[in-house]
Amino acid sequence: MEIALFSMRKKHLFREIISLYRSILIVIVIFLSISFPLYATEKPVVFWVPLKDIPDFGAVEWGLASFAKRSLLEAEKQNAEVVIFEIDTFGGRVDAMLFMKDLIVNAPLKTVAFINSKAWSAGVFLALSCQEIIMVPDGSMGAAEPRTGQETAETPPDPKTVSAIRGQIEALAEARNRDPQLFAAMVDRNIEIAGLKEKGELLTLTAATAKEKGAADHIAQDQQEVLKILGLEDSVVVTPTPSWSETLARILTHPTIIPILLLIAFGGIFLEIMTPGFGVPGVAGIIALLLFFGGRYFAGLAGWEPLMLFVVGILLLALELLVIPGFGITGITGIGALVISLYMVLRTTSILFWEVAFSQLLFYMAIMGGIFLILLFFLPNNPIWKKLGLHKKDQEKEIPEEKILNYQSLVGKKGIAKTILRPAGIVEIEGKRYDVVTRGEFIEPGKMVIVDEVQGNRIIVKIEREV
Repeated sequence: MEIALFSMRKKHLFREIISLYRSILIVIVIFLSISFPLYATEKPVVFWVPLKDIPDFGAVEWGLASFAKRSLLEAEKQNAEVVIFEIDTFGGRVDAMLFMKDLIVNAPLKTVAFINSKAWSAGVFLALSCQEIIMVPDGSMGAAEPRTGQETAETPPDPKTVSAIRGQIEALAEARNRDPQLFAAMVDRNIEIAGLKEKGELLTLTAATAKEKGAADHIAQDQQEVLKILGLEDSVVVTPTPSWSETLARILTHPTIIPILLLIAFGGIFLEIMTPGFGVPGVAGIIALLLFFGGRYFAGLAGWEPLMLFVVGILLLALELLVIPGFGITGITGIGALVISLYMVLRTTSILFWEVAFSQLLFYMAIMGGIFLILLFFLPNNPIWKKLGLHKKDQEKEIPEEKILNYQSLVGKKGIAKTILRPAGIVEIEGKRYDVVTRGEFIEPGKMVIVDEVQGNRIIVKIEREV
């Protein structure tokens, strides 16, 4: 009986093993039947990368450069057949444009530019960087003269910058087997091309003229026609989209937004340094500062090191203004840290345009100094600021009338500021404390002062200057 039961169990176990093995074989067969046909009929992959302005706002800047770099890396990982850049832009930053140009030229994949409307200014470089150029029938390309936004009719663009950009576009045209003179005329208005462009104008080509002159290869209406021209009608089209960080970086690195952020940052921080407590100006300044440096971080243009250096500079300046008497090495070091941090953020990727970063740095430092002077000038007369010091009426009430006659003898005497004078405070003269006022200047505690004038019961002091 036991032998028979053991034999039955053995047969049952054997049947279970056979059933499991059969299931595994079925799974393998199904997997192979699905995998091999797909592999054999695998469609080519096309990356369709939109390089467009943010509607009513953005242009070619570092956020877009970061997006283009990521898209090329993803296309390379997926073994894409071709990367098609859909271009529709008014232009943008020179440094970001040159960075993107180098990315596209050095890409190990075939690249095609589809100008869907316009490729002006920096857009010309992006299109010319690609191996082929396709335009919509009503498209245009050109007007690539470098501008800083400060030019007028009397002050044309810097000849040195124009020459550098012209050299760049001519070399790029030669590398892509296109007419260098044609593209140079888009940069330099002094170039004249008979029957096409007069001297003093910038060249902009329509789609038909661009194709006729060899600046473009094909004309297509939409994506479907572009793929048909390239023989990729049956391809798998992958369209990457900018991430939230890249979109944020595009906004924060826009040339219009940068001065606004710095204005809020400098104004808020200086206001907090010069007033007691911590409030809305300080919060707004810190947020603006984080956005300014964060935009560069998200775009991959800089790390957090410039922000840390900037914070160190602000702390050193605050220490110099509020704690350490006079102005010395601490204040100079703080200013130096601010300058270096801003330059680290504003510097470009091209050595040719380091002067652009330096000029921007001077501009923003002028903004910072202007805000500081404005605060010094207006805050002593501001109702809120006046609450921080003693008013004339308050001084008259606090000082007994019988002491007025004795104050004339204080003229010319020296004392030590026991509190900050902003402009009112307390000074110790010959062991006695007096309520005094300055002529608007701020004097730190511990500074030597001298009584300059007495007006009734008002003692007016000034800082003692060393001879």
